[in-house]
Amino acid sequence: MTIRVPDSMRQSLWFGIGVVLATGCVAKGDPAAPDEGCVSDEKFFAAEVWGPTLSSNCFQCHNAQGAANQTKFVLRSEAETGFMEANLKIVQDVAAFEVDGTSILLLKPTLQIPHEGGMRIAADGPEYAAIAELVRRMDEPVACEDAPDETYFEGVVMADDVSLLRKVALNLVGRLPTADETARVQDGGEAALGAVLDGMMTEPAFYERLKEIYNDQFLTDRYLRNNDAVDLLDATDYPTRRFYESDEDESRRNTLRSLANYGVAREPLELIAHVVRNNRPFTEIVTADYIMMNSFSARTYGASDYAYVDRTEIDLYNPDEFFEARVPGVPHAGVLTSHMFLNRFPTTDTNVNRHRARMTYQFFLATDVLKLAERPVDPTQIQDHNPTLYNPGCNVCHATIDPVAGAFQNWDDRGRYRVLENGWHSDMRPPGFGETTVPAGDSTQSLRWLGQQIATDDRFATSAIHTMYRALTGEEPLSSQTATLRAFEAQEDLFKAIRRQFIDSGHDFKVMVKALVMSPYVRAKDYRGADRAGELDSVGSAHLLTPEQLDRKIEAVLGFAWERNGRRQLLSTNEMMIFYGGIDSNQITKRITEPNGVMASIATRMANEMSCLAVPQDFTHDAADRRLFPHVEMSFVPEDDNGFEVPGAVERIKDNIRHLHQHILGEEVSSVELERTYALFVDTWREGRAGVIDETIDRDSWNCRAERDPITGEDLPEERRVRRDEDYTMRAWMAVVTYLLSDYDFLYE
Repeated sequence: MTIRVPDSMRQSLWFGIGVVLATGCVAKGDPAAPDEGCVSDEKFFAAEVWGPTLSSNCFQCHNAQGAANQTKFVLRSEAETGFMEANLKIVQDVAAFEVDGTSILLLKPTLQIPHEGGMRIAADGPEYAAIAELVRRMDEPVACEDAPDETYFEGVVMADDVSLLRKVALNLVGRLPTADETARVQDGGEAALGAVLDGMMTEPAFYERLKEIYNDQFLTDRYLRNNDAVDLLDATDYPTRRFYESDEDESRRNTLRSLANYGVAREPLELIAHVVRNNRPFTEIVTADYIMMNSFSARTYGASDYAYVDRTEIDLYNPDEFFEARVPGVPHAGVLTSHMFLNRFPTTDTNVNRHRARMTYQFFLATDVLKLAERPVDPTQIQDHNPTLYNPGCNVCHATIDPVAGAFQNWDDRGRYRVLENGWHSDMRPPGFGETTVPAGDSTQSLRWLGQQIATDDRFATSAIHTMYRALTGEEPLSSQTATLRAFEAQEDLFKAIRRQFIDSGHDFKVMVKALVMSPYVRAKDYRGADRAGELDSVGSAHLLTPEQLDRKIEAVLGFAWERNGRRQLLSTNEMMIFYGGIDSNQITKRITEPNGVMASIATRMANEMSCLAVPQDFTHDAADRRLFPHVEMSFVPEDDNGFEVPGAVERIKDNIRHLHQHILGEEVSSVELERTYALFVDTWREGRAGVIDETIDRDSWNCRAERDPITGEDLPEERRVRRDEDYTMRAWMAVVTYLLSDYDFLYE
């Protein structure tokens, strides 16, 4: 919790001797340190020094592009992950320099000693007092219990454990919770929810979802088609890459080509799934000394002599069975050395791996290097001999990416391992990471060295947290540049706590996922009061479902997918996938997250078509086996021939409406919404039944009927078929199901 000190107390600090703020904070190591009301050094710095003074007053010169960029006091941009911690450390280092016992951090901005930037703050002002208190804290660091700001979420309505279970089950494994899972969570609360999640994260569907999440970043599914992945392999390095071409049977040849290409294309995504499936440290995705192959891509790589893990239980005829293997002479380093990654993010003679370096920072270090520059570069003003080294407008980014670009030195523009004979470019910074240079003995396997450096950087854990946060909430992590300080700090506190838990667990990916699931950002479903609307915009996970997620939800709720001519409508790039905001990982690489008119029309069409199929299909089953209509029969009408209610039937119809709201939308329907949905059913029924009676509407349901099993395609027994709608109840129920399938709570999650 941030405590703001009155100005009068601040002003007394630089006159007083050792004044301690009344914050309940004490020196580190004191066993009697009270936590309540404590303000840590970092929080004090963020609220009282960085925000009011450094960011708005000093940073304009003291940054990598500014006039003071050659001094020791060069602050990090707010666009950089972990900038607040880094800047506190920089400030503390500079503050340690004193003149006559007073820190230069106090003397320079008040012009008590020379300062090229002139006077920036007054010696009797609140800014000076805050910096003085920060300097005092250097001698008496404050230890606090770093817990998230609980008051930040006051007024936020949180989902209960059972509702959270449904939301997460649909997101992570694409199904509804089982009755047993729901009962366990009802009885055992959050602890039971964690155990159920543990079980879900062993299901094949979870690993498919994980690959989907990471493909949204890597976009390597671009190469799934035809020979696209296989053709990226060098024919000299892999002379058997097109082994299938020797097969004289055209059908078998095409099948082998497809399966081999699939194995090569999916290698980096399968590595991620493999690491998580086997509960390995997640850092292995950048340190693995192997690649993943299936039996078909192994033949492409010519892998008969490669070093395999134990394959005794692997089905060699299953293309989804992947195993570890090593290519002789290649120093593997997880995704970093993957052919798919290196080709998806290529290099040129002039780019010299900088694109690869930028994406490495973005994917594995939660840093968008392009945002580090505080202003756009004007190319007409660049006159330096080597601007990437000497021009501050350029080196603000190049100082970060060029060493990492050099670490890719032995991997050429085609992703081939080719050790440089003449060394790296002398006009660039030496290969390395940050301030550390690749040791001479590691130059031939510099990416393996780089992977180890990334694995020990806290930003690697942060990047994984950010990736799963996006997947679970549909939101981007907050930035201090776009969010209020309180909102940014609340989220940062949570991410730091999860990061500690993640790292302490040995980078157990599942531990991190569970921590995010239990967080307020995933639990939140609403907030009360309009006064904090802007501040709480990022809280909660209601986001438009992707085509893949909506496809899985339709099948989970109705029992079968939205298909036409054997193609799943939302998964085919030839049908609705791209129009509904999906990507093809090739030319279309960004998902649409805000619905447009076309997407709204697709949702309406889906709701109409699926209700037409699902309602009659459900009535082909006995009541006990129905998903949608366990409480009614098609003969249940709300009114008799005289227009009077049929009490027993009305109650059963309303019971079924409650069931539909719960089953389709996951909500306990309110009395108002119950009556609204019931009115829709009755009004539709009345109008339709009148048409049936006067024979303007056919009793036969020609388009919406059930004669075949929607999954197997086999004909249903005659006694189970549904062809007629004598009382127009089936079509009235279709109106209700259409209404619910097109509801916000179905299309969003």
